[in-house]
Amino acid sequence: MQIVRRTLLVLAGCVAWMNPAVAGDWTVGLETLFDRAPDDFGEPIATKININAARTFTSGVVFGGSFEPQIDAHSHDVGYNLESTLGYVWKLSHLASLGGSAGVGERFQQDSSGGNFPYYVLRVRADIDFSERWSWNVITYRFRDAFNTENDYNTPEVSSAIALKIDDKRSVYAKYYYAWKDGNPDYQGLGFGFKHSF
Repeated sequence: MQIVRRTLLVLAGCVAWMNPAVAGDWTVGLETLFDRAPDDFGEPIATKININAARTFTSGVVFGGSFEPQIDAHSHDVGYNLESTLGYVWKLSHLASLGGSAGVGERFQQDSSGGNFPYYVLRVRADIDFSERWSWNVITYRFRDAFNTENDYNTPEVSSAIALKIDDKRSVYAKYYYAWKDGNPDYQGLGFGFKHSF
C-alpha cells in the first residue's frame, strides 16, 4: 500500500509543480455503470458510480484521478476504487486521436472479500470526431491487475462509447463494456455519463 501512496503523492506533486501559466483544461465527470452477467444481460451483477477529474495540457499530457464506489447486486457489499493516472493524447488529425495512460490505485473492500490492496492499470484508446457535436470512442482497452497477484484482480476490459456535446463545456455519453477476470468472461454492461470542462 505504501508504494501506491508514494506514487499518488509524486503524481500530485508533479501537477502542483507544473507552471500554472501552462495552458490546459480541467474536466470533471460523473458516470453510472450497470454491470450485467456476461451471458445474460437481464441479470444484474453490480452498480458503480465513477466520479472523475482530469487536467489536459496543451502538450497532450493528461493527469487524472477517479473515485468509484461499487455496490454488489446480490450481497449489497460496497467496495471502492481510488485511482490516479498519467497519460498522453496524440492528435492524428482534426478528426482522430489516440491516447494511452498508466496509473495506480487502491481497492478498498471488506475483509470477507479479501481486504484492501493496491493495483496498477494501463489503458489505450482510439477516438473519432464525427462532427463538432458527435464523437465516437471506437475502443478503450484496459489492463488492470494487483501488484500482488494473490489478490486475484486480473480484470481486463474493452469498451466503446458515443458522446454528444451539449455546448462547448458540457457533454453526455453512453457506452458498452465487456470485462474478463483471469481470462474468463466476468461481466458486461452499459454506462451513462456527464462531463463538464472549464
